[in-house]
Amino acid sequence: MPASSPGGPFIRFDRDHANLRGKRVLVTGAGRGMGLAIAEAFAAAGATVAAHHLQPQAEVDEALKVLRGHGGRAEGFKANLLEPGSPETLVSEVAAALGGIDVLVNNAGGIAQYTDFRELPIEEWNLSLALNATAPFLLSRAVWPHMQKAGGGRIVNISSCSVGHGGSGSSLHYVTGKAAIEAITKTLAKAGAKDNILVNAVRPGVIDTGMSTRIAGYDEARYKARLAMIPLGRAGSPHEIAGMVAFLASSGGDFMTGQIISVSGGD
Repeated sequence: MPASSPGGPFIRFDRDHANLRGKRVLVTGAGRGMGLAIAEAFAAAGATVAAHHLQPQAEVDEALKVLRGHGGRAEGFKANLLEPGSPETLVSEVAAALGGIDVLVNNAGGIAQYTDFRELPIEEWNLSLALNATAPFLLSRAVWPHMQKAGGGRIVNISSCSVGHGGSGSSLHYVTGKAAIEAITKTLAKAGAKDNILVNAVRPGVIDTGMSTRIAGYDEARYKARLAMIPLGRAGSPHEIAGMVAFLASSGGDFMTGQIISVSGGD
């Protein structure tokens, strides 16, 4: 079996059925965790992968080694999506390197800290909206002409199951950003239908990516309490999200657009 990123085996695909061989795919936030798993699913299906990241080079080199272990082409592209003009520059660089972009996965996002909304600095609010909604919008807008030129394309946005149940008072800034990307998804799906640009979103539930150890205001006890709320009684694997993302980009998703799909263990 080819090498796999941490967290479980990559999703196996019937390469002919998936129809992803040779597709040019940009995955944002692909240096580790869920983004790396998504990039790996595409690499395993024969796609050419542009892995956007903001990690140190040594960590990215290891991720690219995993992706290239599936036998295809994978290139790394470093960019801070919060810098003005960065999303557009990233798309231009990827399109030039790969000859176009067939699939965009807006995975980069997240939350810097859990803070009660009554004490939340406006800077944190603005940062969450910029990362979770504005950057994916700018990236989608930038890839649009490339997909039109190619006769169509796929955009898959990563949301959160917290949008469905409202999250908590300490994650309001994050949930609002993810709710915005769902609204963007539905609107772009309508705009893209005539050009065969299909736009969908995936709502991950609690995924085992080590988030509980990286975010201020979150800890192991809170993580375990959250797991207890999930009907299936466990966190999901990044590869379980990757499987749905790759499906939406494959021929299996040819008649799907404007959909918000939960992969959350029943949460």
